[in-house]
Amino acid sequence: MEVKGYIVEKVSQKTGKPYIAIEFKLTDTITKLAFLSQAEYELYKLYLQKFNNSSK
Repeated sequence: MEVKGYIVEKVSQKTGKPYIAIEFKLTDTITKLAFLSQAEYELYKLYLQKFNNSSK
C-alpha cells in the first residue's frame, strides 16, 4: 500500500500556534497528521539538502 504524505506548516485553530506535520492522504476524504518536533523537521531539511546536492 502506498500512501502520499506532504510536509505542511499550519496554525492550530485551537491554540493559534504554528505547527509542522506530515499530512497523509488516506482516502479522498480522510487525512492523518503526524506532528513533527522541531528537531525532526531540521533533520528533514538536512536530508533534502543532501538529496538535492547529490542529484546535481
